[in-house]
Amino acid sequence: MKAVVCTSSGAEVAEIADPEPLPDGVIVEVDACGLCGSDVHAVEHGQTVEGQVLGHEFGGKIVAVGTEVVHWRVGDAVAVNPLGSCRQCRKCVKGLPFACAEVPNLGITAPGAYAQYVAVPQRQLVALPAELPVELGAHAEPLAVSINAVRRAGAGPGDAALVYGVGSIGLNAIMALRLAGVEMIVAAGRSPGRRAAAARVGADEVLDTRELAVREYVRRSGRRFAAVLECSAAPGALAESLEVLEPGGTCVEVALSSEVVAVSATALVHQGVQLNGSCAFSYDVYEEAVAHIAAGRVPVAELISDRVDLEHTADALVRLRKPGELVRVLSKPWA
Repeated sequence: MKAVVCTSSGAEVAEIADPEPLPDGVIVEVDACGLCGSDVHAVEHGQTVEGQVLGHEFGGKIVAVGTEVVHWRVGDAVAVNPLGSCRQCRKCVKGLPFACAEVPNLGITAPGAYAQYVAVPQRQLVALPAELPVELGAHAEPLAVSINAVRRAGAGPGDAALVYGVGSIGLNAIMALRLAGVEMIVAAGRSPGRRAAAARVGADEVLDTRELAVREYVRRSGRRFAAVLECSAAPGALAESLEVLEPGGTCVEVALSSEVVAVSATALVHQGVQLNGSCAFSYDVYEEAVAHIAAGRVPVAELISDRVDLEHTADALVRLRKPGELVRVLSKPWA
């Protein structure tokens, strides 16, 4: 089969062996896989292994089943939860399946979906309705990340929330906040295409952080936030996010940032503000994300700005380093 494999200089299309299903697994023919920012950064900074196949936001159809598979059939349309989990260790029980050491994660520690086929354990499959375009299954993973972050923030009706950073996760966070009934959503980012998308999917106000800092917006408007979802990893963004919380507010760091930030103990104690981290999601959150997409409660299709075949997936990973008008790109192996 064809797949995009990582090399010492980036990524390229290559012919690799077709996967075989494990007894309790299936082979999924990939319909679409979202190009995630974490993959963009991993390739850019050489944080990959030679021959690694990335891609963890995907859906497709089952084309082969293992000998122990009972409830799945060839032809079933599925969204694939990329996170492996034994569901028994302490990390899994605490809702952190991504940290499970027993089962690999697809597109991270096991071959992923920048490929024509992927071997998937049956427990990581979620059915898609027959009438739903299969490519929408590729949106469940980033939506699940965002739903998990909103839960960590405790945001709900009557609250004002800030989404700092309008990449794929930030845009999905806006939709997740809408699902949670948040009253006022402000989005802040740099990319013009993604700021426009933020308004389309539910942000009430959108700031261009190149022209107006978040703290200056708060000074002018007098509005502070019950919740801030920091999805940018921009230098200084986390410190600024903590500054603009209202008393009792919660900042959730969602972006993968190596920045070390000084935190005011006085604010934590006297103002009752909280700082949480949120990474990935539990199995129930992923299933919830699929249900929202299937029911049409989130406009995920509004985010798609480009679809590329495997031959152009590696180039798209480079283009997304400076997205400009690009919002969300899907890799379509059979395009």
